[in-house]
Formats: sequence, structure tokens, C-alpha cells
Amino acid sequence: MADPQRVLLLGDTHGNTSWTLSMIDQASALDADLILQLGDFGYWPRVRDGLRFLSAVEKRLGDRGLPLWFIDGNHEDHVSLRSAELGPGFVPISDHVTYLPRGTRWTWDSTEWLAVGGASSVDRNWRREGISWFPEEILTASQERAITESGSATVVVAHDAPWGVSFLAKRYDLFTPPEARGGWPADALRDSDRNMVRMRSVADSIQPRVWYHGHHHVRYDDVLDIGTKTVDIHGLSMDGTPLTKGALLVDNSGTVLPWPVGS
Repeated sequence: MADPQRVLLLGDTHGNTSWTLSMIDQASALDADLILQLGDFGYWPRVRDGLRFLSAVEKRLGDRGLPLWFIDGNHEDHVSLRSAELGPGFVPISDHVTYLPRGTRWTWDSTEWLAVGGASSVDRNWRREGISWFPEEILTASQERAITESGSATVVVAHDAPWGVSFLAKRYDLFTPPEARGGWPADALRDSDRNMVRMRSVADSIQPRVWYHGHHHVRYDDVLDIGTKTVDIHGLSMDGTPLTKGALLVDNSGTVLPWPVGS
């Protein structure tokens, strides 16, 4: 495709058909050239509801003439995605839906973009391994190393945030014992922290200008000091929230564009 001029970044959709279709319609109304979804898309092709979601999304994208790219979150069927095996690249899912494995890079105009999927499910104790939860969800040390050794990037689209974001530290009170945080199991919280630490390693190494992510289900803006520079961090909300909470409109350099009046 030609370099897009307007890209709608979309937070966690979780296989929510009605909300996702609404976001596709709004992307079309905003003259977006592409939807770039930041993980927890809802890729569950081995279950009936997952197939219905994919079919409905593909049809609406075709009707609107829009492509959708997505990275993997933690709540996906990672066996079907093969996220632990696939190297960087563009993986077609259907005519208008494409998956971006971890470490996928591309250039729009002169701006280098990087996709980094993966996160840890703090609710995994209530899920079934190999059915609704997969160990492959977390960014592995080898994936982290491969990404950091591949050079710099200007814009990161990720599912998780890098460790050290002040907003999230305050929100989750990360300095208290894991057992005190929201009642989630301590081992799951440690893995969640480990994934954010690996994301921070990626940020420290590739020195991006801006980092967009979902996963934490809250819309916020923050600045992360990575020593030699600062990185603008933007978190997106999730399905069921208004457009201005669950999405951002950016240009092909990763710069946020203003919402039209009335959005």
C-alpha cells in the first residue's frame, strides 16, 4: 500500500464485534487510510465466536475499503498465531486483516516504525492453558534481544508499556508487595512486571520518540525518561469506551492529529 496519511491507532478490541465495527465506521468517516490495532484484537479462530468476529470485521473493512493491521496482545490464541515461532514480517489473515509479529519493522515516508506485541495475563489462573491462556503471550528474552539488536526505531506500537511509566506506577501502586495489588496472583504479577521490564529494555536500546500501547485499559499521556532522552508514552483504552478514549488518530510520522470538532 502507499504510505498512509492518516492512521487510526486502536486499543484492545477483545473480539467485541459491535464496538470494532463502530470503530471501523468512524475510521472511515475520519478519512483514515489504515487501522493499526494494538493487541488483544480477539484472534480466536478455533472457536465459533472468534470466527464470527473475524468474518464480521473482514466484511466491514471490505465495505469501507480499509485495511487493518494488528499486533498480538496477551488475550489471543497464540497457538494459531504462532507468535513464538514467527519472525518479523506481515502475515495476511484475510483480505483486509494483517498480523504483525513481534519485531516487525516498516518505514512510512522517512519514519521507522516497530511492532512489539505481547504481555502477561494477570487473570491467567482463571483461564485454561492451551485453550484461553498461552505461555507464548509474554515477550521472550530471545525476542527482546532480537529486537534490540536490530537497530533504532522512531515509533513503537506495542501491547504493553515499558517499565517506569509514572502514571502506571501510581495507578497500580507498583511499589507495594505484589499480593497487595488488586488481588491478582503474585506469580502472574511478577510475570507482568517482567514483561514491562523487557519492554523497557527495548525502549532503552532503540531510543524511540514515541511509544503507543494498549493492555492497561486506560487512556493516558506521559513522558518516560530513558536517560539520554525522553519518550512520549500514550496509552489507549479498550472496547466499550468512546472513540477519543479507545483510539488516536496519527499521521505517518506517528504524530497525533487533532480530533475533528464533535468527535
